[in-house]
Amino acid sequence: MAKESYLQLASTAIEIAKRPLTPREMLTLAQSNGFLPSHLTGATMYKTLMARLAEHIHRMGANADFYRTGPGSFFLYSLAHDPKTPETYKQIYIGHRRSKSIRKENVLVAPRHVLETEIYGDFVPYNEEAFVELYKSTLSFEDRAQAEKDASIKQFVTFTLILHESKILTYRRGNFTTTSDTLKGQLSVGFGGHVNNSDFTLFSQGGDAFRANAARELREELFFDDLYKDFDDTISRTSLIGYVNVDGDDDAEHHIAVLIAFRHRTDQLPKKGELSINQLSWLDLSSRKNDLSQFDFWSALILQNIYDGRLKILEH
Repeated sequence: MAKESYLQLASTAIEIAKRPLTPREMLTLAQSNGFLPSHLTGATMYKTLMARLAEHIHRMGANADFYRTGPGSFFLYSLAHDPKTPETYKQIYIGHRRSKSIRKENVLVAPRHVLETEIYGDFVPYNEEAFVELYKSTLSFEDRAQAEKDASIKQFVTFTLILHESKILTYRRGNFTTTSDTLKGQLSVGFGGHVNNSDFTLFSQGGDAFRANAARELREELFFDDLYKDFDDTISRTSLIGYVNVDGDDDAEHHIAVLIAFRHRTDQLPKKGELSINQLSWLDLSSRKNDLSQFDFWSALILQNIYDGRLKILEH
């Protein structure tokens, strides 16, 4: 299999520069030299590239193609063996793993009391007209760090279910995550993240904005580049299902989940793109799983609703 697009880009950039590079420098070099793939898009590509490199080093260990020379710079082992390479480039930096910090962004929020009237329950079907009206009249964008401290509002996050035939993709949450400590180590069926102001435009103020967010998050969290060559291909396989809005744990008290289905074209397991994702596997929904205690709060509710026939995900 050809080397994954981001890693190939990083390798080519370092070979041209002949020195350690940061992800931003790699992308700038790729763009100026004409080898930035057209299907790699987004405002935070450097973060995705950083995640790809970090995961490659973590997964491959001594067999990795790259190593760190500093907290955010990378070099190639193949060039380290070149006699012309300066000794300073050959020093491997061993950093300390830490939790993600909350990134600065303006996220979509709604007053808690409004959601309790308009969208409340362990499964509420999505209605485009109702959401657009709510968006125009009531919703706003707030600084994420401040929103986390404000008990009077809830933040919208996408919770994307990856499906293939009768199966749903599951994973175990790692420690490298911004979620609460109670979620770490739990199983989940949802991928995604906060919905922010970059997802919404003058012409995209409803379902299209949520689907674009879901596609962007999926391409950051999983290695999708080999299967889905462009952003539109990823979006085309998504569909809106509904919401989960109940106060069952600390995360649920601060967030409302927007449920999105993604129809994966193969039963081949995707590769994880973030350290917070572990033990990817398929769960066959045609066989009821009685013990859901290892799943996070939202995931357990979703699976229970699927088994009970309230959420007809396989027919959606």
